[in-house]
Amino acid sequence: MPLNPIFNKLLETDFDRMYSSLNIDQLREYYKKSWDDFKGDTIEVGSVSNCTVKTSIRDTPIRIYNPKAKGAHPVFIWIHGGGFSFGSIEVYDSICRSITNNVNCMVLSIDYGLSPEYKFPKPVEECYQVVKWVYENAKKLNIQPGKIAIGGDSAGGTITAVIAQLSRDRGEFPIAYQVEVNTMFDLLGETKPLSRVENAKGYRLTVEANNTFFVPNYLNDLSEAKNPLASPLLAVNFKDLPAACIITCEYDPLRDEGEDYARRLSEAGVDVCLKRYDGMIHGFFNMQRTVEEARDALALVCTKLTEAFQL
Repeated sequence: MPLNPIFNKLLETDFDRMYSSLNIDQLREYYKKSWDDFKGDTIEVGSVSNCTVKTSIRDTPIRIYNPKAKGAHPVFIWIHGGGFSFGSIEVYDSICRSITNNVNCMVLSIDYGLSPEYKFPKPVEECYQVVKWVYENAKKLNIQPGKIAIGGDSAGGTITAVIAQLSRDRGEFPIAYQVEVNTMFDLLGETKPLSRVENAKGYRLTVEANNTFFVPNYLNDLSEAKNPLASPLLAVNFKDLPAACIITCEYDPLRDEGEDYARRLSEAGVDVCLKRYDGMIHGFFNMQRTVEEARDALALVCTKLTEAFQL
């Protein structure tokens, strides 16, 4: 279907030129402010607390959202988007609050180290260690250790998929469910996704920005893009992974690799909910205030998490 005209003004911005003309701090500030007119409202939850988890990478800031109901709850661990270089807990605060209330679960959001200061595989290992800490401190956190789900948007989805694979392979904690939204599963497009040709430019995230800014910032060397810990679609084994909700959108260069990942999971016997949102662009999920499809996608995530936690 045609591109939703709600994005027309936003897409007048020359994002590729911005990446080459602004420094990293300026880009991060722009990214943070760019969501102000789109992201959802701040709603009340039971409680919100900020703390840190000591990992081998650094003392990692996290934010914990508790539901209003008392008792031990399931937990959903959220990993924010931003191309590994941008983003924060604050950008996705309203998303986390909505999930807390609608699923009646704890939500824990990770403020992992950004690249280029923290390059691959540090963000993966940092987030993995936070999930492990949650599992090991389930009693103290008052959560149900058998009901830990993880999810993320864009680069956060990439890290989510890798952690799901590592959880299976290392056997240190179980993952009950995974959620990936508009995710980069194949960093440099080794699998030749057609959407990287069809949607190469003009839809906010561009292939040029991905290949010349985001991925080089994240990796120590571009050859690391072939490592499944960087590009989870390139993994050999997709069996015995947690059930998944994968969300893609029509005008996203990452669309086809997300749908390919869903197919690979399904072929391996994993239960997958895949939904493509037509007329949408990369990043639509956080446009809760202005885009109806974003609210529908969030409702879908909440429904699938609720179902998973009831098993």
